Amino acid sequence: MEYGVVLTWWVLLVALLGLGVPVASRLVPDARDGGAFVALPLVVVSVTVPLFWLGRLSFGLPVTLGVLAVFAGVSLWSARNGLDVERRALAMTLGVFSAAFLFLLAVRAADPGVYASGGEKFLDYGLLRSLLRGDSLPPEDFWFAGEHVVYYYGGHLVAALFTTLAGTDPRFAYGPALASFYAMAVTAVFGFGRELARRRGYRPLAGGALAALLFGLASNLRPPARVVVTLLPDGLGRWLTGLVGTPYETAVIDPGTFSYWPASRVIPGTINEFPLFAYLNGDLHAHMMSVPVLAAALAVLYAYWHADGAWRRRRLVYGAFPPVLGLLLATNTWSFPTGVGLAWLALALSSHPPRTLLPERVRPSLDGVRAEVARPVVALLLVSPVVPLALAWTWPFVSTVLLAGASKQTLAVLPERSPLGPFVLVHGAFLAVFAAYLARETARDTAARVLAAAVTALCLTLAAFGWLFDLVGLALAGPLVAAGWYALRRRDAGYETMLVVAGAGLVVLVEFVYLNDAAGAGRFNTVFKTYAQVWALWAIAAGVALSGFLPHARDRRTGLRDLDRASAVRVALVALLVCSLCVPYASLSLSRHFADMGDPSLDAFETAEDYHPYEAAAIEWLDANVSGQPTIVSRPSSDVYQWANPASSLTGIPTVAGWVHARNYHDADVYDRRVRDVDFIYTIDSADSRALLLDYYDVQYIYYGPLERDAYGSVSFASEPGIRVAYENEKVTVYAVNQSALAS
Repeated sequence: MEYGVVLTWWVLLVALLGLGVPVASRLVPDARDGGAFVALPLVVVSVTVPLFWLGRLSFGLPVTLGVLAVFAGVSLWSARNGLDVERRALAMTLGVFSAAFLFLLAVRAADPGVYASGGEKFLDYGLLRSLLRGDSLPPEDFWFAGEHVVYYYGGHLVAALFTTLAGTDPRFAYGPALASFYAMAVTAVFGFGRELARRRGYRPLAGGALAALLFGLASNLRPPARVVVTLLPDGLGRWLTGLVGTPYETAVIDPGTFSYWPASRVIPGTINEFPLFAYLNGDLHAHMMSVPVLAAALAVLYAYWHADGAWRRRRLVYGAFPPVLGLLLATNTWSFPTGVGLAWLALALSSHPPRTLLPERVRPSLDGVRAEVARPVVALLLVSPVVPLALAWTWPFVSTVLLAGASKQTLAVLPERSPLGPFVLVHGAFLAVFAAYLARETARDTAARVLAAAVTALCLTLAAFGWLFDLVGLALAGPLVAAGWYALRRRDAGYETMLVVAGAGLVVLVEFVYLNDAAGAGRFNTVFKTYAQVWALWAIAAGVALSGFLPHARDRRTGLRDLDRASAVRVALVALLVCSLCVPYASLSLSRHFADMGDPSLDAFETAEDYHPYEAAAIEWLDANVSGQPTIVSRPSSDVYQWANPASSLTGIPTVAGWVHARNYHDADVYDRRVRDVDFIYTIDSADSRALLLDYYDVQYIYYGPLERDAYGSVSFASEPGIRVAYENEKVTVYAVNQSALAS
């Protein structure tokens, strides 16, 4: 185990977190830990956004240190008058961060390899390696040599930034990078849960801990439902599985063969990942890396929610929020609409009328019903300028990557609807918590019983309409939007209720609208990327809501023995729910994950060395002896998620035509032509013709391994002018190409 790497990364991340506290404390000055729970995400935003611009000229350690030095100066200036930080709260935040970081590192140490099957590790690791090998941005596409990537690489840029600062060999950086994003996300969710619970008068630690558990360890309802089915008599179990449309045989759990995978494939035609599944699977993918950036966006909007003075609110909306939104776009483009929507909801639902952002001389005078009706409209108009501002902050990414890939996607409506049973398995726990929470909030509004009754009638109407027309999302999540909006406008229901409304709105939206792209048929990818954001929003809100059902902070002296029967029942129900969501999946999947663990390691090449030792040796030779990003040629792959193009994927050295993924992002005809040309390079008899193609693509190395031998038979180029054997073992030969000496 590379304990030195672990220590280096932990020291680096904690130092960066500490550097961000002065800035975070100015953003959320009432946070007991000085805003430390979002300090590292704010550092990430502040350092990464300038790198998009400076990286066009040069990217590497000197530029990164220069940007970090500027941020350090800003941080020191922010702390010039001292910091109001509770040491105990700060220590707790650091403890949560450290525990989450070390937990995920232990998970990755049991399975550190980067492999092709079951996810996007080849894509993610290849992007990281391409960034670290390159000397400018955007990075070169390692599956499409000579062209830059057409993919949102903001999160991979953050991982490359951490790796560069840590000075870690890239093959040992994948696991720590993944653990960094997990730790940032869990810490931010914990901090929001703690602060929001404290503001509501609930137990802060309970709010934070419950939120962190629901984000970091919980699953959807499928695993606990499988446990129940397994324990029930055969006939009753078969009846229950029939209700949700699941075969009984696949629902019964055998601990010895339990797979973590089925819990993420519940609603037909979609992916329903939750954080623990995603991090167990181990992809360094955009929907996971965007959560800390989303947390930074939530922190800015939280500051707006409680800000005094129109000038401070304007600076937050039009000054602080756009660069965060810009990085969210570059990290996970699917999160960009969510960020805009959250800003709109914050303006529309906070206690400050959105029109107060306007100068007084042009501010309309509205009151009563007109003011309420105007709120969402005015908020939409005022949030509109945020979009071009965010695009401007990350224009180097937008102009080179986003616009190049926009033509590959189209907006579509009315996808296949979610069935009731699978929908409840995915969202049922959160929906039940929020229904109870909002029902209590609405019931307290005794001053407007008629209006409360009208809202209740609207919720029932939405539910009935959705039920009659088979719109399960509208029937079950739609009422949360209406009830949450009402609770926020009639009484201070809290920032967590806005997160409930936002998540419910997203769940309803993907039942009607989706983005049709090459990654999957129908709304496959839309639901996947949207639900990942919903889970983060709802984990925070559910942590706060559940803490509200516990004895409140003002009842600190109340122990379990002193609870009345109703309070004891509520505590028991909260404990039962959280344990049901966390224990079955986490215990079964983690025990299976660690069962076959050998010596712990962070070596990304481990799987290659175990299953493809000769290719691993050749790839390690390339990695150690080839600098920069010369072009290599290897057999293209038409089969996704198979061992293919390993030399490029594990080193970042670009190949002429790699995984068929590249066809989705670049011109399909050009990709197909490259595939044909690669076939010619390996099979054509004429050395002159081969030389023309090698020259055209500026190929510096020819990779000939088992995959090439299977596809093209036994070939050798060593006798041709300008081509020599640079490395060779029993199954792999790497030829070096001297462009100036090729056959004419």
